[in-house]
Amino acid sequence: MILAFAHPGIVVPNLEKAIDFYRRMFGFEVISHESWEKPSPDYDQGIGLKNSAAKGCLMKGHNCYLELFEFTSPSQRFEGPDKLGAHEPGIRHIAFYVDDARAEYQRLLKLGGQILGQPVGSDNNGYVVYARDPFGNIIELSEIPCPEESPDTLPGISSLGNYQG
Repeated sequence: MILAFAHPGIVVPNLEKAIDFYRRMFGFEVISHESWEKPSPDYDQGIGLKNSAAKGCLMKGHNCYLELFEFTSPSQRFEGPDKLGAHEPGIRHIAFYVDDARAEYQRLLKLGGQILGQPVGSDNNGYVVYARDPFGNIIELSEIPCPEESPDTLPGISSLGNYQG
């Protein structure tokens, strides 16, 4: 039985800077740390790498968790997510509901985020914009466009109270 979506995981080049950004921008707080040095056969087997080494953390926010990792091994094969557009295959952005997308966009830029788009929308249906975090990952800031998309309508949350693990 599927219980819930757990978290997105983001690989960053500087863990402490990422923690600071996601704490200051979205109010996430670190709830656990994790790290390993190579060789680590168990980690390598679980994540499908060889000679991996990393440090990371799990953060909790309003209604979700976020996992951040900084890998020191193996070496990375491409320049980074800032070279990829919103149209490229794969998981390409994480989205946050905000009360004022235009104001939060300005705050994100002041905290080291990067311009990708400009806020669009209307007072009736809300505003939305894509930007990048300081590492090039795409972030969507969106006002809740309609009651059907409100997080409090998501299925499964009430069933977690009955989970017996």
